Amino acid sequence: MREHSSLRSMAQTAEWVVKAMLRSRPLLDLAGDVADPAEVIPYRSDDPRDWAYGNFMLAWLDASGPVRCVRHLPDASFFLKLLKNAYQPVLAEHPEFIQLLEDSSRPEMSLTNDVLQIQLRGLEVGAGYSMVRQHALMLFHAALWLEEPRRSQWLSLYDAIVDHVDARPGGRPSLEELAAIEKGAFEDFVALAPLTLDTASSNALLDSDHLLQRIYGYQLYAAVAIGLLWREYRALDAADIESWHREQLSSRYLQVNYLEEEWMTTL
Repeated sequence: MREHSSLRSMAQTAEWVVKAMLRSRPLLDLAGDVADPAEVIPYRSDDPRDWAYGNFMLAWLDASGPVRCVRHLPDASFFLKLLKNAYQPVLAEHPEFIQLLEDSSRPEMSLTNDVLQIQLRGLEVGAGYSMVRQHALMLFHAALWLEEPRRSQWLSLYDAIVDHVDARPGGRPSLEELAAIEKGAFEDFVALAPLTLDTASSNALLDSDHLLQRIYGYQLYAAVAIGLLWREYRALDAADIESWHREQLSSRYLQVNYLEEEWMTTL
């Protein structure tokens, strides 16, 4: 099995989680009352009955036990192919980024962002939490935690995706359209999940663009949100970085309208 597709190595996923625990500690200090520090461990889920979204979501949170857990799929192949399809218009212009969807860097981000999220109090999905806007902050930190050159390459890819979307006729969708795309994508995650569980049906699904349009849109716009955070972050003076993290995590992250102003502003 190719390196990028397998998440079966317990040593590898444990290393990612330990790394994220270390990187998240100073952020939790800045988050104040929003912080909820805890031990976090990875858990590979081999039973498809445990996969609410089939192979559409690589990792998810489980805080039901005495130790908080980031549960994850055993294989990332389908997810990486899905992202490659969603990003295809950008990858066609920037083929140097294709390699990012062929190694373990994006699976690493899937686990490490959840290590941060599961240690924060916050809005629940369905109660104002947006997987495009709020969750972008988690994935942005996971991108910052990558080793070079992958860190810079992923951030550059997200930046290029912002440029691509903004250059299209009409640019970014409205906030109302964005919410509808996100809602529709999660409906499709559930409805199409059974088709992601074996090689033949998953390959056929990835060849059926009409079935995946809302999911591709969701993935593309989730990348735009990360890119917007990167643009804001890279413009900061070094002396302002700590206060930026504090503001994002301790107050702004919990606001239902998080990133809405940035979404409607084209730089």
